Amino acid sequence: MAARPELLVKNGELAGRRYTVGEGGLRLGRSSSNDVHLNDGELSRNHCLFEAVGETGLRVTDLASANGTFLNGRQLGSDPVELHPGDRIEVGSTIVEVVGDEPSPPPAGVDLGLGEATTGRKPRRTIVNLLWAVVVAVLIAAIAVVLLAPPANEPAPAAPVAPEEKPVVKELFYEKVKAGSDGIFRYELSLSADGVLSVAVDDVPKNDRRFSKSEPIDDSARAALNDILDFDRIRELDREYVGPEPDPPAVDSMSLKVVYSTRVRTVLVSNTQEPEAFRAVRERLESFSKNQLGVWAIQYSSEKLVELSEEAATLGRAKWDDRDVNHGNLFASVAAYKEAMFYLQTVHPKPAFAAEARSALDAAVAELDRRYRDQRFLADRAINLSQWETAQRELTVLLEMIPDRNDERHREAASKLLDVERRLKGGK
Repeated sequence: MAARPELLVKNGELAGRRYTVGEGGLRLGRSSSNDVHLNDGELSRNHCLFEAVGETGLRVTDLASANGTFLNGRQLGSDPVELHPGDRIEVGSTIVEVVGDEPSPPPAGVDLGLGEATTGRKPRRTIVNLLWAVVVAVLIAAIAVVLLAPPANEPAPAAPVAPEEKPVVKELFYEKVKAGSDGIFRYELSLSADGVLSVAVDDVPKNDRRFSKSEPIDDSARAALNDILDFDRIRELDREYVGPEPDPPAVDSMSLKVVYSTRVRTVLVSNTQEPEAFRAVRERLESFSKNQLGVWAIQYSSEKLVELSEEAATLGRAKWDDRDVNHGNLFASVAAYKEAMFYLQTVHPKPAFAAEARSALDAAVAELDRRYRDQRFLADRAINLSQWETAQRELTVLLEMIPDRNDERHREAASKLLDVERRLKGGK
């Protein structure tokens, strides 16, 4: 009867150790209470369980570990999976191989012709022929070794080693929660296994604000996501950054879970200042969701959006008050007021200053339109009268008044200015 396979640790501090799985099973994990205790930061305290099945069988079960258990590169679910010799189990950064222990078959017998001859020939003749054949074979083998051996001062070429495939992002879950006695704000970003990116916001009960949107992503977006969540970058982060419980009780947490092709990584930041490395990843991830789904302000709570809106409205008023100091201040006032109203799109109810900001925006837009028309008239009149230096000056003012190069009014003035400057240089 074949013996039950054993477990061989292939790398790490226990490399080379073999373990036999008995009737009571064998548990592996980071805790010292396990049968196989590994100081591997990617392991859960109780990571997985190996069990004997029948007389010779063996199986493994993932114990709801944070980073998963992988069999031959594929992540296990919650059900036990049967193992066979040659299988490779990956837990954290440790590899365990299932090895058999079957004895090698005895070598086949060789008739040296020492028995009695059955053909009537003399035994001595048979022995002599056999000895000559052996001598010739040995000489041929020796010559081959000498001819094929590399020079003594030249090392034998190393066997090529295939580069390890870098883990790629398969699934993603990011959540930001701020909760206190007056309500809960929750922002969620996820990528499903079939490539659908989803975002959702719940801001209740103080602010009745809910929003969700989902769209599939293309290959270029996947490449961008793999760059943001580069495996080597994420693995450098600790699994937990947890501060003391605040008084009164509140929650301010961010959690990230990334399922790669061969690994799973999780990071939790709760009630403490986020590390700089995590902040850099989080900000890029939130910007990624904005670009892919066309949403931006939803990752902030209503209170934060009101704060940002009020700051923009304050800037709008300051630029309005200085509208005669600089040609571009009126345009800047319009832009600031538009930003203030943008922040308030999903905020209900609107803050008290919202109505005032809307009226101020309408007034700034009307004044900018009036001044633009007047300045354009001055520039066009100078062009029609062939007063090229005056036209150059008036068009320059027009560009300062509308500084946004994507604005059609700016592009029109810039085109006219190029023509005027050619005429000033004597061009036809």
